[in-house]
Amino acid sequence: MNRRGRRTCVKFALRVVVFCALLAQGTAGEIGTGRPDPPPPNLAKAEGRLAQRYDRLELLAGRLAELSRSTQPRRARLLRDLIAMSRERDVSGRFAAIVGDLQSDNLGVAVSSQQDLQGDLMRLLDLLLQEDRSRQLESQRKRISKYLEEIKKLIRLQRGVKARTEGGDASESTAGDQNRVVQGTGKLHGQIEKNEGLGKSTGDRPVEPMGAGGDAQPPALSGNSQQNSPESQSPGSLPNDGLPEASERNADPSGSQQSGDPGSPNEQGAGGHPQGGAPSQGGLPQGELGPASEELSPMERTAQRLKQAQQRMQQAKSRLDQAQRENAMEKQEQALRELEQAKAELERILRQLREEELERTLVLLESRFRKMLDDQIVIYNETKKLALRQGQAPRHEVEIASGRLGRREESIVRDADRALVLLREDGTSVAFPEAVVQTRNDMATVARRLGDVKLEKLTQGLEEDIVESLEEILAALQQALKELREQQAQQQAEGGQPGEKPLVDQLAELRMIRALQSRVNRRTQRYGELLGERQAVEEGLRKALAELGRRQESIFHATRDLESGRNK
Repeated sequence: MNRRGRRTCVKFALRVVVFCALLAQGTAGEIGTGRPDPPPPNLAKAEGRLAQRYDRLELLAGRLAELSRSTQPRRARLLRDLIAMSRERDVSGRFAAIVGDLQSDNLGVAVSSQQDLQGDLMRLLDLLLQEDRSRQLESQRKRISKYLEEIKKLIRLQRGVKARTEGGDASESTAGDQNRVVQGTGKLHGQIEKNEGLGKSTGDRPVEPMGAGGDAQPPALSGNSQQNSPESQSPGSLPNDGLPEASERNADPSGSQQSGDPGSPNEQGAGGHPQGGAPSQGGLPQGELGPASEELSPMERTAQRLKQAQQRMQQAKSRLDQAQRENAMEKQEQALRELEQAKAELERILRQLREEELERTLVLLESRFRKMLDDQIVIYNETKKLALRQGQAPRHEVEIASGRLGRREESIVRDADRALVLLREDGTSVAFPEAVVQTRNDMATVARRLGDVKLEKLTQGLEEDIVESLEEILAALQQALKELREQQAQQQAEGGQPGEKPLVDQLAELRMIRALQSRVNRRTQRYGELLGERQAVEEGLRKALAELGRRQESIFHATRDLESGRNK
């Protein structure tokens, strides 16, 4: 495709997105104006114009799918799925029905139909935007996974420095190591702010409010920060935090201890370490960012946690420079807590991305299997009709019709292969990929038999099994999607943490294995009836029996993998 053709494809894609967006909003405005037209005097005519635009949208989507089939197969497949879903939900016909209701002044029915139609248009738009969003999700997951690995490394380093401090190593050497962890934390904080565009949202926001007489918070530092104190001009060192000595803070004229006092009883456990619910500097419990944190995104909270951890490390380094080992250990413990909280925030983001990716995968699989099921039912009904005509109609006509059905069956095999790729890429299911593999093999067998004009009970029985299998897979996917959305709604209502969730739960896997075994049992009985009292077995039936044995073995392996948890 030349440059002009590619430019045309891009324009078509943009027009498809704009058409879907405007139709989903229910607007009758002209494309490109960004403003809806004034309410027309004839609603039926306005709805008719929308119907015409939608028909043109479907036509453009089909043309774009053909143009991009060789150069952008993923986009072409997405557009074909869009057209298939549109026809499955009879969007064009529902537009026509709404026009008829408006012409008959059935406004109540028309409004209800328009609301339902708008929901389906939004689903079509979501499907259309899947290509770009999938790439975004993949990129975001990789980026956040790198952040998570860096935080885990910082936690290991900080624990090592804290252990050396507790073990009584030389303060000068320990302070140097603490300084390197400070720089690494500042570097990661800067990377997150830069990559995620958080500089304006978190850079100027105070980390936590300060209590009266508490420690003044030093500015966040990165590895290339300028040094302010004379002793910090040496390479690899950071400035002291400028905080008053612990003895000076404790010597409050009022006789009360400050909340930032590391020796405060409220913060000390039996071993001199801070407890989880004790107040931290600034009067907030450890791990809390203050009321303003509720307005922050998880990534912003991660950046704030890193900023706090860096400040605690810097304070610990200052204490080590002043040979205040106990106070340094206090700050190191606080820094570790902040790093653990930042790690938890990133893990939470990854779980949320996993849930979004999971929902998109389930929606795409549901669309694919529904289309496969509809096509397979048509082929099954046509096979039965053709079998009845086999002895009456001319032989060449039966051969042509049977060959046509075989080619349609081959297209379903290709759809099954694409669905299987999605399931294997997910990697959390055992029984479902096996069910798709067995169903796909049955489809390939049916396609060959139809090509050879074998329309008898063996072929029809295979088609019945394919229909049954597709119905079971589709029902399981719909149930998994329903449960996922209910879980997401419950988490939003209760504020719970999202959990790591496989594509389908273990109960659905067990049900699918049971269905596979039941199908093998029925097919064994069917083959036994076909054999009867015959001593000789035809070649096709002999191959089918061998395939049935391999299928039984595959069910055994899938059950063993599920029991051993190899998919986790």
